[in-house]
Amino acid sequence: MKTQSIFRMLSLSLLFVLLGSVAMAQTKEEKKAKDAEMKAKQEQIEFQRQQMKEQQLKTIELERAYAEQAREASRSRSSARVYSTGTGFPDEPSYFIYSGGQENQSQLTIRNSFNGETDSSEGEFDVNESTTHIRCTINGKARSGKINIKVLYPGGKVFKDLSITSSAEISFTQNMSIHKEERSKYVGAWKYKISADKAEGSYTLSFMTH
Repeated sequence: MKTQSIFRMLSLSLLFVLLGSVAMAQTKEEKKAKDAEMKAKQEQIEFQRQQMKEQQLKTIELERAYAEQAREASRSRSSARVYSTGTGFPDEPSYFIYSGGQENQSQLTIRNSFNGETDSSEGEFDVNESTTHIRCTINGKARSGKINIKVLYPGGKVFKDLSITSSAEISFTQNMSIHKEERSKYVGAWKYKISADKAEGSYTLSFMTH
């Protein structure tokens, strides 16, 4: 009888131990799941914060470019126009800014943002015979991947070939005065080629002539 009672007590004790172990394991799993959920929420908040920061920077750059363009336009009594031409980050536009109708002056500004995609584009910018000055500006940054911007003279020779990576932000400006003996080098259709390789970042390419 005593032996049976002891056996029952041992069985109950073992059962309590097993139930306690299961409960502890469940608690650990629940804590692990909550920690993972919290981490995911924090990462989402950080991603949204980064997107907002990117949008603010793009807005500032766009306003700065527009202000500069408006100043130049007012000198020749003409106004600039701004067009939205595509998408970069979700629900965010890229921009094409063109100032035309100004006496001996024109400007082209192209900007875009990438969110990990691979893409490429190209285009032209005409410099006419009356142009005496050219200004080319390239700005960009990338958190990952690579953005490549290549600008070619009218004859096809490379004017500038820049790669934008996470190693550093790029800011390039070059002013060129066109002399009579060099006119054939600068007058005509300049070409630009832009490619993104799994890039997360943005760029701005601007031409101004007068």
